[in-house]
Amino acid sequence: MFIPTKEYFCNMTPQEFEKYSLEILKEQTKGLENLKMQHNVIIKKNDGNYQIDGKIEFEVMGIKYVTLVECKHYKNPITREKVQVLYDKIRAIGANKGILISTSNFQIGAINYAKEHGIALIQLVESGLTYEMRNRENIIMMNECRSLCRSKKTYIGIMQIGHGHKICCEYLKRDNNFLKEFLIRGKEKSHV
Repeated sequence: MFIPTKEYFCNMTPQEFEKYSLEILKEQTKGLENLKMQHNVIIKKNDGNYQIDGKIEFEVMGIKYVTLVECKHYKNPITREKVQVLYDKIRAIGANKGILISTSNFQIGAINYAKEHGIALIQLVESGLTYEMRNRENIIMMNECRSLCRSKKTYIGIMQIGHGHKICCEYLKRDNNFLKEFLIRGKEKSHV
């Protein structure tokens, strides 16, 4: 869980937020074979149609991987129910993974549910934002993002995934393969 020292809200429309989020994911997944990223997809299944904010497809050694992306342009923390809806879509569609991207942080119930079901949570924050120092699990421990500010992006992503009994947190940046490793692991639970 990330606790910015000041409140902020991404100054963009929900559709702009979705496209920006997919742009960050695309930058992080460069080099994946046959990478295809789609925005605002309708997937038809026997039990109905599912609207997905983003869909990522790629191949590794001839195996096709599908990841569903949901984007939440919210001020309030994301609840467990939002993560449950994504997990239901993953199961119904038969996708390998899910990513929920938000402008706000995540409630502990959402974090625990995502950890249990192998869903990555990403919070977009201002690249120059400072964080509170905490000496607790699940809290990022960093005073400033100086190196990240140099990326010239207005917003950056901070990814959280389950790691045993803990939550592992990583900044999404050019030299980090954290997201690629998460996507390639297939259907089993994430243990980085």
